[in-house]
Amino acid sequence: MDPIVTTALVGTAHQERVNLATGTPVDALIDGLSTSEDERKLLLSAGAWAVYRQAGQQPRQIAAVPEPAAPEKLRTCTPEAALLLSRLLNGEQAALLPEALQRLREVGMHIPHRLLPLALSKATKAQCAALFPVLGERGRWLSQFNSSWDWVRDFLSADESGLPADAETLWQEGTAAQRVEILRRLRAVDPATARTWLEGVWKQEKADIRCDLLNTLETGLDATDEALLERALDDRAPSVRLVAASLLAHIPTSAYVARMCARGSSMLKQANGKLGLELPATFGKDWQRDGIVEKPSSHFGKRAWWLIQILAAIPPTFWETHLGAGPTELLALLPDNEWKGNVIDGWSKAAISYNASGWVMPLWNWWQEHFEQQDKKHMTDSSVREKLFQFMSQHEAEGIVLALLNDQQNMQKNDWEIFLLELPRPWSDMFGRAYLHFSCEYYQTRKAQITNPNPYHDAWLSSLSGVALALPSACFVEAQQDWEPLEEGKSWQVQYINETVREFVETIHIRQKIQKELI
Repeated sequence: MDPIVTTALVGTAHQERVNLATGTPVDALIDGLSTSEDERKLLLSAGAWAVYRQAGQQPRQIAAVPEPAAPEKLRTCTPEAALLLSRLLNGEQAALLPEALQRLREVGMHIPHRLLPLALSKATKAQCAALFPVLGERGRWLSQFNSSWDWVRDFLSADESGLPADAETLWQEGTAAQRVEILRRLRAVDPATARTWLEGVWKQEKADIRCDLLNTLETGLDATDEALLERALDDRAPSVRLVAASLLAHIPTSAYVARMCARGSSMLKQANGKLGLELPATFGKDWQRDGIVEKPSSHFGKRAWWLIQILAAIPPTFWETHLGAGPTELLALLPDNEWKGNVIDGWSKAAISYNASGWVMPLWNWWQEHFEQQDKKHMTDSSVREKLFQFMSQHEAEGIVLALLNDQQNMQKNDWEIFLLELPRPWSDMFGRAYLHFSCEYYQTRKAQITNPNPYHDAWLSSLSGVALALPSACFVEAQQDWEPLEEGKSWQVQYINETVREFVETIHIRQKIQKELI
């Protein structure tokens, strides 16, 4: 260890005399430093020593010249498109990089060669799937020369189908992510073999890997997977048991579904035109194996906690057949007592889990009407409205937001903003134009009322960054018009509003350029 590092570790205060000699020509430079302070001399010496060492490094030698990259199969960008991609990769309007990469892929272009080191170095885990298809032959070839770019070598795109030629080798020797992806692809073409592969390694895998591998059974899931999943219910890891239970729940003929339906029907019964509850006083001995957790989280009673979990595991269509009524009627049959919210909580989870489209809208309407009256401490998920909303069709979801925008009471509660940013992107042309019309009217009102002391509490203003990413291309021209800046006064509030609107317009302009240049 060199003396400078030793001194830095020990500390100048713990040594009588600091000896910074390195035994190299840099010692003459260190001796000539005009300072009597040991600490300053140490820092200056470390800097001189670092420069000396870097200057003396020799380039790495290679035994042979590597084979050149294969000819490109993708088209080359125009200089204008390359400049745009350079700006995005360097962090300017970074939120638009995924859209630009997707556009590159759609038009069959690769990232410009000069930008490949930048793209490979800045790739985050979330960006790898978008970057990989547009690296081109040169990008994949270049990645072998930098260990931090190994993600390219190890990457298996989830968007691609079919098994690579070395599928079995990757299954035996690949990374965890590669093995999961290989098993998922094999499930798509040969579910039985994939299940056999999984059974062969089951006991030697760690719990988190067992969870990921077991989740691949979702592809091609059917009754032939039930035996393996039933065995997984006895796994020592709770996380694995929960995955197994969630998969068994989606096999309609499974014994697991039958057990859950039997438990639910013994609790929720119809009598005298109403639905009533008969809840057990003790936790069933066989419940834990099926993924039911005995101890509730805070603020929940035990029986309410058990009820919600059991209802969440039962396909909602079971209740339509068992009780002879649709979701709207069943909601109306629930008595107004302390258990009503728990039942609807469980049904909501089931509707989301099973993608029960007929239940989504009735449940969302109920939550929207009663959400403010609910004790959030006794809800398992305070974002239940947003999750139900995500399972609506785009037409239904956009209709709800338009209705909220036209409801002055909801405007004041800002409910519309919550759901606006949950809408599928890009928005439909119809909704995009309707929202721009609303925005223009709102902005004109804002210009007439610029005395609002805190623009941070303006839901419309705070939503603009998300709106800029969601508007369809048919609205780009309109979105850049009619935004004259506020001119009255020079307060920070006015400046903040003007800057937010300017950034919105700039984002739309860049998105327009992406569409124009990448063709």
